[in-house]
Amino acid sequence: MNNHPMRIVLATALLALAACQPGGKDTAAAPNGPASQALAEAGKGVDEARKEIEQARQKLASENFSLGRDGHGNLPKAEITPDGEVLVAGRNVTSTPEQKALGLAYRTQLQDVVSDGMAIGIEGAKLGIDAAGAALKSLFDGQSADEIGKQAEVAARERIKPQVEQLCARLPRLMEAQQALAAALPEFRPYATMDQSDIDDCADKGDWNF
Repeated sequence: MNNHPMRIVLATALLALAACQPGGKDTAAAPNGPASQALAEAGKGVDEARKEIEQARQKLASENFSLGRDGHGNLPKAEITPDGEVLVAGRNVTSTPEQKALGLAYRTQLQDVVSDGMAIGIEGAKLGIDAAGAALKSLFDGQSADEIGKQAEVAARERIKPQVEQLCARLPRLMEAQQALAAALPEFRPYATMDQSDIDDCADKGDWNF
């Protein structure tokens, strides 16, 4: 994953740690100190993001999914409805009940992958806030930056990596559903761009070197 969760951890931690420097430990650690205020603001941002993602999840169940046109910008816009029907250029592609069932199966798999991605994003943001708070407390307890970093790595492994592994494990089923729909519905084939390299890439990047 390109948006490595440790970048979020370190960025938020540095914000808090930088606030510690000018006013000394007591000032920075105070409930109204700059570090506490920074963490509180970051926490509000996570709450807002959580609300937005929950709204997005609701839309996933009720709105059309746009189908990718990777490398084929000349293709007309295509979508798949909550009922599994494929739309091309805003028009329903005539389909049999069997084709529609395959469309619904593909949409369900796609929805699960997107939902997992949203969950990973929120957990990464929460991890950053928690790590920053823990780093601030650890500094006052006399822990070294190396010790703090190792604790953040452990937390990332425990909280983020299992979710990434779950997402990656869904991809073979997503590709199978995509291929089945493409085989049954010619109009969908140009939009069926996922291949084995996507699965392999997720597995390789999911095995993070923390």
